[in-house]
Amino acid sequence: RRFHGDRGSCQVWADYKMNLRTKTNEKIKTPSYKVYYWNRATYLQRAFDSLIANEDRHMGNILITEDWRMILIDHSRSFLSSKKHTKRLIYGLKGISGEKPMKQLPREFVDKLKSMDFELIKGIVGEYLKDKEIQAVLLRRNIILKEIGKSIKEMGEDKVLY
Repeated sequence: RRFHGDRGSCQVWADYKMNLRTKTNEKIKTPSYKVYYWNRATYLQRAFDSLIANEDRHMGNILITEDWRMILIDHSRSFLSSKKHTKRLIYGLKGISGEKPMKQLPREFVDKLKSMDFELIKGIVGEYLKDKEIQAVLLRRNIILKEIGKSIKEMGEDKVLY
């Protein structure tokens, strides 16, 4: 992307304990009292990466803090607008990366998804996203809301939204 006419990227330093690759390779277990929250963070990560079509999420760019919060880094391959990335989500019931559902999501997140429209996104991102990229976000938003609606119908709202 360009900023003030120059190509570049925005970088922010984040303190972390390990990445997901280290956790997995070294078989480090999530503390039992954090599993519930870790799972919720994972579902939210899937929803967010699906919304922005981040096709480069891997274990090396999911950082884990000392208190077991998740920090998502590297969104350089996001906001894709190809047919592949507007017909299917990266994650979800029929995700491009396999069946990885978003079982529980914050009610506030879902409400914000419902209220998103082209003008709102354009006002926030300005010139950093092209119109077709914004339209693609909205198409993916619709798929996410459809999946959430299906889950609510099957399991009940109180089991899906918190």
